[in-house]
Amino acid sequence: SNTNIDFKTESIKLTAFNATSGTSDLEATGTLENLLGFLLSNKTLQGNFNVNSNQFAVSDFMVENDTSTSETSENQTLKIPAFLDCTVNANAKTVLYDNLTLNNVKGTLILKDEKAEFKNLKSDIFDGNIALNGVVNTQPETPTFNMNLDASGLDISKSFNDLDLLKAIVPVAEALQGKLNSSITLSGTLDESYSPNLSTVSGDALAELLTTKVEPKNAELFNALDNKIPFLDLNNLDLKDLKTQLSFENGQVAVQPFSLKYEDIDITVSGSHGFDKSMNYKTVFDVPAKYLGNEVNNLLTQIDSEEAKDITVPVTATIGGMFTKPNVTTDLSQSVSNLTNQLIEIKKQQLLNQGGDLLNDILNNNSKPKDSTDTKPNNPLGNVLGGIFGKKKKKKDTIKN
Repeated sequence: SNTNIDFKTESIKLTAFNATSGTSDLEATGTLENLLGFLLSNKTLQGNFNVNSNQFAVSDFMVENDTSTSETSENQTLKIPAFLDCTVNANAKTVLYDNLTLNNVKGTLILKDEKAEFKNLKSDIFDGNIALNGVVNTQPETPTFNMNLDASGLDISKSFNDLDLLKAIVPVAEALQGKLNSSITLSGTLDESYSPNLSTVSGDALAELLTTKVEPKNAELFNALDNKIPFLDLNNLDLKDLKTQLSFENGQVAVQPFSLKYEDIDITVSGSHGFDKSMNYKTVFDVPAKYLGNEVNNLLTQIDSEEAKDITVPVTATIGGMFTKPNVTTDLSQSVSNLTNQLIEIKKQQLLNQGGDLLNDILNNNSKPKDSTDTKPNNPLGNVLGGIFGKKKKKKDTIKN
């Protein structure tokens, strides 16, 4: 709708530029230098621009590949021109990209040496905000990327469900409700549509969960755990302030061991999964004995000691299969059996100790001088043994009437 350009030998100044394309609007100013050198002797074309937009829809500037032309092949990828050395300082209130809406987008884009470098790109998204620095390199035949992403206060469900890459890194996030902070470093190659090729992605992530709860119904894995671990109610599992470290390479995500707590049960989780949703995890529950059935509780009541009250048993849940069809096995039965044997042994020791104390009392009583006024014989040993083995049988009377 409006443009103003000042031409000079050494530079071209864009002093005004207002335009619309589809649903997008653009306002730009800047300079373009070395135009004659570029036109006459293939020198680098240098530029520096400030671009503002109320709404920028990426789809307004994309075109479908025309497969009917011979100039384009299926294997041909978009290249950033080698002659271009351009810096763009961008500011957009709203950016629409596929199914994503980014608000208050600010940052710098540097196009140079067939690379696109993002510097201090910030945006509000998923009820939180992100900061991005990274490079897309189109020099190689297969484009590559290297990114550092810092996220603060993101809605877990929205972000992990709408971003395929995050969903591949943490598939169980669909069952988490709440906020998270995260820093992610990742690199890999891009396919023809400039989406990350997941099988090549490597990097690491540090995640801190804030005000988070679990919705087991949203993930088969949590349903399977709920069914196998009777003393665990995942609806009441609090993951607040949980921090975990992830690393990923060649389509595999390794989770460093992390700890959480459910009521008075300590839980340790470790393992790995693939971007193909296969998994291999181990979860160890340090379970107080009181949760392990009536037989155990009856023994605890009989023992009635501080030692027994503090007994905990490690119960291991091994998780395999796929996230969509998990296979969960536990050693719960064996753990209960081992604990029962342990409690029985404690009860035996108590009985033996009680017997030893009783014998000491007997010996001490026998060593005391007898009271001459006591007409009844004091024989506690006989009483004890009689109580254990029963009274002596009476002699048969040989005289019959």
